[in-house]
Amino acid sequence: METTVIDGGEEVACDFCNFGEETMGGLLLGSYAICGDCAKTITHPEEITEVFDPNKTFRQNVLEYRVRTYGTSHAITKITTW
Repeated sequence: METTVIDGGEEVACDFCNFGEETMGGLLLGSYAICGDCAKTITHPEEITEVFDPNKTFRQNVLEYRVRTYGTSHAITKITTW
């Protein structure tokens, strides 16, 4: 078994529009990070996992979420092949 680690650094992008770093707020929809602008288009609010702080940028919120959840602000992807 081999594991490849890809460190995307502090790259942040909305999973809907691929932009949105400087929008305010945002949310998590399952494992998808949604910027403040795209969050306004959500039609099923019962699926929202977490609403981000509206007084912080989407970028700030995502980086803080990563630290809180994974212990680092970096976007780390691990690929394990068998």
